[in-house]
Amino acid sequence: MLKINLMLVLALFVGVLNAQVIGGKQTKLEKYYAEERWEDCAFKADRMVLQEKYKNDPEVNLYLAASYAKVFLMCLEDSILLNKVPEYLNAYTYALKYATVAKRKDKKTQIIFPKNNFMLEEIAITGIHYIDHYMSIKRVPKANSYLRKIMKVYSDENFKFLNGVISVMTGDTATGNPLIRETFAEIDSRKSREELNTDFLMIDAFDYYINFLINQETPLVDSAKNVANRGIKCFPDCELLKYDLKLIDDPELKAEKPKNEKKKLILKNISLNSLNENDEDDDVDDEEDD
Repeated sequence: MLKINLMLVLALFVGVLNAQVIGGKQTKLEKYYAEERWEDCAFKADRMVLQEKYKNDPEVNLYLAASYAKVFLMCLEDSILLNKVPEYLNAYTYALKYATVAKRKDKKTQIIFPKNNFMLEEIAITGIHYIDHYMSIKRVPKANSYLRKIMKVYSDENFKFLNGVISVMTGDTATGNPLIRETFAEIDSRKSREELNTDFLMIDAFDYYINFLINQETPLVDSAKNVANRGIKCFPDCELLKYDLKLIDDPELKAEKPKNEKKKLILKNISLNSLNENDEDDDVDDEEDD
């Protein structure tokens, strides 16, 4: 059952990967993006936003953001790219910057959003690599700071719950507790919940929160069990949360901690299977798109 559910979520998510802007007019950028020529798309869009005609165009800014997010993934797979183009060190920062601009420029007309929110979602999910890194080295405030930047681009109930948990872990209970209570109230009031591409974030949040509670100077065992049971109610097939529930009763548990399988699948499928090695002589020129 777990494998079937994961594959259904994956099928829905893969359906929008590398999809072009819905209702867009920038055919040159659409072509580069569809052909997975991320660097060409970023280069072209970057030059376009310097022009008066395009600097306020949300579609161009969205292509620029999405392309930089892909460039960031390229660098994860091949760090040599950073030696060739040191500026790519800031690729994900640029992705967030231009995604925010795209949203702001489209706020009144709503021509691009919300129908292209799936592109913002993918940009946001891509940034979880940063959150994982900062959490792994125990820089929890840094992780939360970065998460808040990502949430300016895209947010949903899973991002909010993760924000709530990490806020509590940093001591910011004024921000965190209301978000956690809101999530728990929704869980308790619903018989079932819609599956989202970002569900892996809620699983991570439950895992972080359970371990945070049991690692207090005086372990908060009852609270941790309460949290674990809510998590399992949402994700009954999640081996990670079942492991956490066992860990509460047996802190010396020897079993290997399971992976977050939902996260593993989603991140695998936004990664780039291979670097784009397009040898065509279709240069990125200075011409304006019609």
